[in-house]
Amino acid sequence: MMHDMLRPFSTFALHVPCWMPARWSLGIVLLFVLFAQSASAEGEPAEDFLKYLRAAGYFDTAITYLDRIDQFPSQYPGVSETLREAIDLEKAQTYIDAAVAARSVEDRDQFFASAETSLADFLKQETHPRVSEARLQLGKLQLVRANQLLLSGASDPKKSLARDSFIAASQTFDTIVENLRGKLKEMQGQKIDANADPQAAALRTQYRGDFLDAKLNAGEARRLAALTYSDPATDGKTLLEEAIAEFKDLSDNYDGFVTGAIALLNLGQSQQAIGDDQAATDSFMRLLEKPDLDPLRDARFQATSGLIQIALAKSPPDYDPAIGRGKAMLADLRMDEKKSPSVLQLKLDLAKAYLVKADDTANTKSAERKTAESEGRQLLNDIQKLPGNHAAESAELLRGLGIEVDDVEMPKAEDPKSLEDALDSAKKLLEISENAQQALTILSQQGGDSSEMQSQRQEFAKQIRDARLIAIQILQRGITMIHSETDRESLNQARQILAYLLYQEERYRDAVVVGSFLARTSPGTQIGMEGGLLALRSFQKLLSEVPEESNGNLVEQIELFGNFLTEAWPGDPQASAAQGIMIRLALRRDDWDQARTLIDKMPEGAERATFDRLLGRLLWNAFIAARQAKHAEEASALLAKAENALRSGIDGIAGERAEAEGMQAALVLAKVYLRQGDSKRALATLDDPKYGPIKLAEALAADDDAFRGDLAATELSTIVERMTSEGGDPDALLSRATAAMEKLQRSFSGAEGQQRLNQIYVGMARGLEEELETAPEAKKAKLIEAFRVILSRIAESSKDPATLEWIMQTLVQLGEAAMAPNDSKATGQAAELLKTAVATSKRLEKASQQVPLSVRFQLARSQRLLGQYRDAIDSYEKILQEKPTMLDAQVEAATAYEKWAAELQPKVAVRAYEAALNGARPGADNKPVIWGWGKISQLTSRDKKFAEVFFDARYHVALCRFLWGRAAKDTKILNRSESDVTQVAALYPDLGNPAQRAKFDSLLRQIQKAIGKPVTGLPKPKT
Repeated sequence: MMHDMLRPFSTFALHVPCWMPARWSLGIVLLFVLFAQSASAEGEPAEDFLKYLRAAGYFDTAITYLDRIDQFPSQYPGVSETLREAIDLEKAQTYIDAAVAARSVEDRDQFFASAETSLADFLKQETHPRVSEARLQLGKLQLVRANQLLLSGASDPKKSLARDSFIAASQTFDTIVENLRGKLKEMQGQKIDANADPQAAALRTQYRGDFLDAKLNAGEARRLAALTYSDPATDGKTLLEEAIAEFKDLSDNYDGFVTGAIALLNLGQSQQAIGDDQAATDSFMRLLEKPDLDPLRDARFQATSGLIQIALAKSPPDYDPAIGRGKAMLADLRMDEKKSPSVLQLKLDLAKAYLVKADDTANTKSAERKTAESEGRQLLNDIQKLPGNHAAESAELLRGLGIEVDDVEMPKAEDPKSLEDALDSAKKLLEISENAQQALTILSQQGGDSSEMQSQRQEFAKQIRDARLIAIQILQRGITMIHSETDRESLNQARQILAYLLYQEERYRDAVVVGSFLARTSPGTQIGMEGGLLALRSFQKLLSEVPEESNGNLVEQIELFGNFLTEAWPGDPQASAAQGIMIRLALRRDDWDQARTLIDKMPEGAERATFDRLLGRLLWNAFIAARQAKHAEEASALLAKAENALRSGIDGIAGERAEAEGMQAALVLAKVYLRQGDSKRALATLDDPKYGPIKLAEALAADDDAFRGDLAATELSTIVERMTSEGGDPDALLSRATAAMEKLQRSFSGAEGQQRLNQIYVGMARGLEEELETAPEAKKAKLIEAFRVILSRIAESSKDPATLEWIMQTLVQLGEAAMAPNDSKATGQAAELLKTAVATSKRLEKASQQVPLSVRFQLARSQRLLGQYRDAIDSYEKILQEKPTMLDAQVEAATAYEKWAAELQPKVAVRAYEAALNGARPGADNKPVIWGWGKISQLTSRDKKFAEVFFDARYHVALCRFLWGRAAKDTKILNRSESDVTQVAALYPDLGNPAQRAKFDSLLRQIQKAIGKPVTGLPKPKT
């Protein structure tokens, strides 16, 4: 319906039909005008209109509307024939809704009687496809009337009457079930083709839905009938057993339907009523394990309440799980759910759990009990303000805490004499609410939690709310008093204030209706713009409340309205807010092209430049994701778009100096240029006096460690790139790199500063790794050498532990990058880098009393890659004496023995292979400190997250035993190495992954050849 309300139109005359009641609210006047307009063009969306009227509580209006459709069909050419034939059924639904909302017993009974009459009239159409739906309504009416009897008093006679009504309802539903069962069975035999006969298929779908609905209601009527007994488990046992059977059938056989899932709630409630708490718990848990779909949310709240009730009924009460479950459910609460009866009941049950904990002096500390009582009291205070079945019990619990609760009535407004009178009163009330809001803000800033301060804050909050609610009532009534002489300016001002108050009261849907109506009826005016902006802000609030997967229609409405605002106020800076929202929506969907189109429509200026920069930064992020996903073509296109957007946005920066956001965009642009291989432009961007981060970071990002680290890494990478490019000055660039790193070191002092600097260096190391991975092979060696020169220079002059740690780890990283994939020992450039890393490690030991394990690990790894195996093993032993479970070090130590053995004479190699396999270096407990491949494989076999390490260890178990047997010329050991492969392959046929399986297969072939067996390798995996 909202989509139609926001459809653009050229003229909008406020014409109220003569038959329309004079005191209708603005919402109804607006809806009639909008629907009347759309009816002539496209056919009136009457069903949606009726839903709105009933939801808004305009029941008499809905009946009048249905009567007019019935009496004057020619005036409503767009109303479907389907609705015309079901007028009596729609009336019945309206009367039922009106009865539920009625304040007096007399009105309620009259509405119920009218509903029954309308249903009886409709059921005369025996062949109408909605007859089963009408019977459902009749059964539901019987349910409602029974519930009303219980609400009107708890006397035994009324309970008996209610029970009879519930049982009558169950029988009505049973009749529907049997009737529809026969029809569905008949349809099943017809084998309906939905494509060939869509009407029959739709009827089958309706019958199936009505069938499930009737089964659910048949069981629920029996459950409710049982609850009218003082002892349901005994006196209502038969009814509960029948209900349980019905719900089990639904939940077991139809759990793919929403009705089947909801039946789990009813099943649990019935099992709880009959005293089978374990079965009830299982049913509630089955429901909560279902996906969090919108139709199931209310049932999930009720199921959580049931679980809390069961937990508190235990002896002793199991309150902690109950509290945890209740808190988790309420944490995901949406705005429109906060006042629902199920949520209010859940809060009441959770409050009880807190209060039970607060009373448990034997098992809880005093501080825990105080916290629990405070949490429970807060929940009770929250729900006590709202009407519902929970109110009496929550008030009683509050009184038990020493808090007297008075019955609170919603403020009521006197009827205004005219629109002008309403507007004057609303202005005064608005001033009262604004003054009270200022006072409340001041009190809140002062702090304090004394009872007097709390009382003052509550009083001001009440003043604010009362003033707003009264003003809303007065304005809604005053706006209906318009006539031909009404001053348009006063009318629009009243609408503007009403929209504002509705927004303040978080009634965002109503604020959208009023604000958008004001904008559309006053295009080009300031007050129209104010209404439009209020509607827009309300749209944004609604968008934040609706899950992303369900907000497609709302996004469409916002885009339609945003287009209207930009067209009605072309060039207006305030209207650009609408364009900005649409751009953000496009960016939220990763719709880069749509965002680009919308930005291009904006006038040149600071706001457009801001959106250009935002788009550019998001495109850069998208480029990174595409590159990581190996989508080279897409990544290239995204990078080019990012450059264009960022360049345009940065060129549009106003003033003499950019702010933080512009500086951050410039850093991203420098990265883009660097990725494109244009280090000259990257460096120029970093150094620009207006927006360059090198110049501005100290002033704009002094406390932003992440940004400063990112900047340092980008500057260093850019310098290295320039050093390897034509036209660069290597000496000057080397000096600049050294100065930049020294400046970074000076920025951080003390233990906390060192920790922050370490985090920056970790980020820089990741950036370097990424750069080397993507560099062309022809350039990688030059980049590595340039980094080595810079790092060596910095290491020579620095005594800063964090800096030396970073240099040492980076040198190891560079050394590994310089090695060929199959190299086991570093040579050439790689060896030089690793030797420098070892030397830096020695310098670090002198500069720091305690070198981190991670740095000592890198030293040992460097020694191993340089072929300094004894030194490496000594280093690993010291690490593992401190932390035996450091898996990376255990793997490296076993690898060191294995690689060392390959270089030793056979007699000595045997002992090294044995150490690699079975462990070495006994500790204080005489157990090997270095585990060896065997123990590594045993310990990693227990956890799936170590699967890769496990299969690699099993491979090396077989490899070491094979090499050991070959060096010792021992056939038994060689045969065992064959078993090592075949046994693990029998247990894990895929051996982790295809690449790992290929390694095992190749090794098995070598073993088979060595022991003189047919070379068959591993059997082919079964498909």
